[in-house]
Amino acid sequence: MRRICFLHTADLHLGSSLSIGGEYSAALSPLLDNAIYDAFSRLCAEAIDKQVDFVLISGDLYDGGSRSVKANIFFNQECEKLASHNIPVYIIAGNHDPLSFHRELIAPPENVHLFGGEGPASMEVYDQNGEIIANIIGCSYNNRAESRKVHLDYRGKAGIWNIGLLHTQLEAENNYYLPASIKELQENEEIHYWALGHLHQHNVLWQEKNRAIVYPGIPQGRDMGEEGPGGAVLVDLVPDSEPEIKYINLSSLIYQRIEIPVDSIQKGNLIDLQRLIMEIGEELLKNHFYLPLNNEQIVEAYIVDWVLTGRSEVSSILKREKEEAFEYLLNSLQETFISRKPMLWSRKIIDRTGMPIDESLIQNNSIYQDIEKIIFFLKENPDFQEELLEELGLIWSGDADHEELDPTLFHLNNTTLEAVLRQARQLILEELLTRRELA
Repeated sequence: MRRICFLHTADLHLGSSLSIGGEYSAALSPLLDNAIYDAFSRLCAEAIDKQVDFVLISGDLYDGGSRSVKANIFFNQECEKLASHNIPVYIIAGNHDPLSFHRELIAPPENVHLFGGEGPASMEVYDQNGEIIANIIGCSYNNRAESRKVHLDYRGKAGIWNIGLLHTQLEAENNYYLPASIKELQENEEIHYWALGHLHQHNVLWQEKNRAIVYPGIPQGRDMGEEGPGGAVLVDLVPDSEPEIKYINLSSLIYQRIEIPVDSIQKGNLIDLQRLIMEIGEELLKNHFYLPLNNEQIVEAYIVDWVLTGRSEVSSILKREKEEAFEYLLNSLQETFISRKPMLWSRKIIDRTGMPIDESLIQNNSIYQDIEKIIFFLKENPDFQEELLEELGLIWSGDADHEELDPTLFHLNNTTLEAVLRQARQLILEELLTRRELA
């Protein structure tokens, strides 16, 4: 086996659109329309620049019913650029673009290879000298839900790199998205690199000498649930070494949720809070992300939710003048940053602040100590988290489907649980102090 280099991506969802929610500046419209396409263009430019041996797409190239002539033509044009540099593309269909959906509206270039859905199949990759350098194994979705454990039948070939394409949620008991487990993938020693798709967060799940299991993440986030810079992974497989896996930023628009502790403005007012948020906004733009490709700046906009936390006198202003205060802050932030490069659009302000509390007054209080024990127990005990879900009501869901999130539900992940418990603790402490003062 010789050293090989390839780009691994998934979940491009060509044809889908970005969401902000509510009104937004017309200056953002071109970015919202083109960001997903721009991410794939950058990926192909990176493939050419790095002279990779091939490109892998691990499912959901298109976004189901959103497949269009525009998306199809665009994809083919980008792949023709790759073909001119002898770079083949290997694809499996995922749950959003299964084979039972519309076929290609326009025939793809000859360098594009799509796996069928009958079962695992192999495709050999040759270098320019006609020598086999890799064996790609894959199986497409026939329908939106697939309960087959197809990965158990992936077979490698001796003497070359074997790479498995799999679009899975990586849950052994999940009967919708090719059920599998990390352990099962690890046990198949014939496969050197598992090129996964479906989960939209980049994650190197496991690696050792000659082997790895990797999610590349989504190239371009489409809403605040896909926060942070999107991208793909550039992979070098080197004999008798751990795979070299480099994350490549591709997003031109980044969703960001930023916490603003207000503790530093204890006696401050709305203007002090405005100044604080603007300083952090300036810092964000100063340290924004770059793609190391011809020194090209690629981030064109940030969509930001500002989360106000901590304790300060300014909290009373926010709660007393909530609607007007937030309208003033949002308008001033939007007007200040919309003409900047990159631009910054403030989507919303979330208030999780509280009035200052002298916790020394209640640290010896037995009720306070019980509250701290309960909160710690809830954070650490999965069974009680399930009970908490039931108590919170039907709008909450604990087992979030990463591809089919219901917008009417609040999905209780670790971050959300932490915020709920922190806010509950704050409200209880404030109530304890209020009752103490009234006693």
